[in-house]
Amino acid sequence: MSQPLIAAHRGANEFLPEHSIAAFRQAIVEGADGFEFDIRLTADGHLVLHHDRTVKRTAGAKGAVADLTLAQLRELNFAHQFPDCAGNPEAERIPTLEDLFGLVVDSGKDLKLFIEAKHPSKFGPRLELRLWETLRRWPGLDVTVMSFSRAALKTWRGLDADTPLVWIFEYPFRRPPEGVQVLSSRVDYLESTPGFVERSHEAGYQVYTWTVNDADTALRCAGLEVDVMFTDRPAAIRQTLAG
Repeated sequence: MSQPLIAAHRGANEFLPEHSIAAFRQAIVEGADGFEFDIRLTADGHLVLHHDRTVKRTAGAKGAVADLTLAQLRELNFAHQFPDCAGNPEAERIPTLEDLFGLVVDSGKDLKLFIEAKHPSKFGPRLELRLWETLRRWPGLDVTVMSFSRAALKTWRGLDADTPLVWIFEYPFRRPPEGVQVLSSRVDYLESTPGFVERSHEAGYQVYTWTVNDADTALRCAGLEVDVMFTDRPAAIRQTLAG
């Protein structure tokens, strides 16, 4: 059985707010090989870590990330559903991409960063351009760029020829975009499509999957020989795979 890498999906967020610095710090404690996370642009051009288009679910407030400034977002409590986190700014405050990079560098660990560019976005390719500009200020990080958007992947490859690219897809599977090295889909697609992982490997692609949160699923995915598992529970999944 293969031993896939274990990446914390929006941090170790079983008991902490997703995408919070607290969740990423916990993922380091739990021995994650890296982090998976989503980036969006604020109204004033900052890259922040956030999955949804709006802040309704995560902060219990109104507004889209793209329509709010970083200062406005920093007034919100992204740990409002986690009473045990009250008073902890690393749990309550939305992080910028550079906040996370600082945590990675300070940790001294070799962590892989799987960055999903969220689209559609009112800013279009400006998101990829800002990511490229930011990464130039943080050399040496182990970065992979991911997106559902074919246009975003094409934009990124035009900016950077070397960074690994991941095409995230759901149903149905189509021809992968040019320039990608990795295919990523839900666990249920991989399990319902016999031979997909094997055929992808034979074609030269790695395969990532999400979200692997229980022992049975982790063992099945390892048996399929996926390359990276995204999980909310890094320690539990690592323990399962270790036997």
